[in-house]
Amino acid sequence: MKVLARLLFISITTAIVAFAVSGQTDELRQATGLPIQIGKPVIYGRVSIKNVGQGDKKPAIHVSLLDGGSQSGRVQTNDLGYYYFLTIPRGNATLIFEINNNEVGRLVLALAAGLSRNTRQDFSIDWAEFQRQTANAVISAKDSYVRDPESSKDLEKAMKYARENEFTRAVPLISRILEKDPKDFIAWTELGTVYFKQNSLDNAEACYFKAIELKKDFFIALLNLGKLYVTRKQYDNAVLVLSNAVKSLPESADAHHYLGESYLQLKKGSLAAVHLNEALRLSPDDRAEIHLRLATLYDAAGAKDRAAAEYKVFLEKRPNYPDKQKLEAYIKAHPPK
Repeated sequence: MKVLARLLFISITTAIVAFAVSGQTDELRQATGLPIQIGKPVIYGRVSIKNVGQGDKKPAIHVSLLDGGSQSGRVQTNDLGYYYFLTIPRGNATLIFEINNNEVGRLVLALAAGLSRNTRQDFSIDWAEFQRQTANAVISAKDSYVRDPESSKDLEKAMKYARENEFTRAVPLISRILEKDPKDFIAWTELGTVYFKQNSLDNAEACYFKAIELKKDFFIALLNLGKLYVTRKQYDNAVLVLSNAVKSLPESADAHHYLGESYLQLKKGSLAAVHLNEALRLSPDDRAEIHLRLATLYDAAGAKDRAAAEYKVFLEKRPNYPDKQKLEAYIKAHPPK
């Protein structure tokens, strides 16, 4: 899972452009299905999927909008691949793109106060690469627990159905596996993930709990349960679970990133910095927006030279950042030591 976002991040198409309202009317209506009032700011875009096979079922694409690390909205793309947000964050914001509940990329937006134009952010996903990586994950998961041949086939089918969002076909197969062997912690985890994708969070939580009860250090169950708590904004619970995920797999950039963000929400900056920096060390290019989070943290603590250092590294990774001049002015005013 930690490799997935890194491999797919290279497929992101960054095209943040402010368009005049008069030239976007038809496009915005396609995106929102609404007659947007002239002058009303909108964040929107289109998610395209490359290399989709003729027999492949269209995946579920979700986009989340973070404002200062807190989720201010989460939407599913429409039939044309568009998403939109009418709530504009106060400052820097992050878009998170997910395919079948797997995060595949993050992009930072710089939104100036009093934004009066529309901001478009398109995103491209290589479906063939995504399937290849998730298939490898399926093989790894199903082979790490001994079960009878029929149950192994059922699990492989169920995981395939889950990737294709055919949840009503996946659940009976996994349930049949668990009737035979209630100790199959991987099956419990996969059932939890199916419920998570359906936004049935209580059922997902119960399944992840059962998996962890059977194998307390099972990383996938710990990470996904942590993500579930972040979704609910239950950051104390997220910290507890994600701390164990980090212990189980210290080289997971995902686990460190989510743990660091959870500490930030709890206003525990020193602990947040440890895990955010570790996520950067493990995945330095794909998670460039962490530099902005750290800069904000250091600035609030009065360590402006350290904040400037983070901004400098961020601009080296994202030289076309929309608020580049603003960050450069900060760096000039507070030279890194």
